[in-house]
Amino acid sequence: MKKLILTIYLLLMTGVYAEQKTYNFWWESIPTVCSTTSEIERWADDNNFTPVNVSYGKEGGTVEGEIVYMVVYWINERQETFASVQTPQAPNQSCIVFRTFNLKLNTELLKGQNL
Repeated sequence: MKKLILTIYLLLMTGVYAEQKTYNFWWESIPTVCSTTSEIERWADDNNFTPVNVSYGKEGGTVEGEIVYMVVYWINERQETFASVQTPQAPNQSCIVFRTFNLKLNTELLKGQNL
């Protein structure tokens, strides 16, 4: 009987702790290339990039937080991409966080979606 009670207790407690996940993340210095927003847009245009989506980072990483940055994801016909980031504090300045090549889209993810 004690084993049964202990097993049930452990199963219940596992569920409680499973909801409180923590991750070993840390902030890092990431190399970026920055300029005025208009200069980044000029470079993007010269290289045939088109913005495909915009999303917002929010304070505390929660949907209720204040907007602290905006990310624009760009793509061109050569399967190249880059992401630019800007903040409300410096709307005329943007940074390119990454540039990638040989993009492969997950078309299964897009099936039936109204994106």
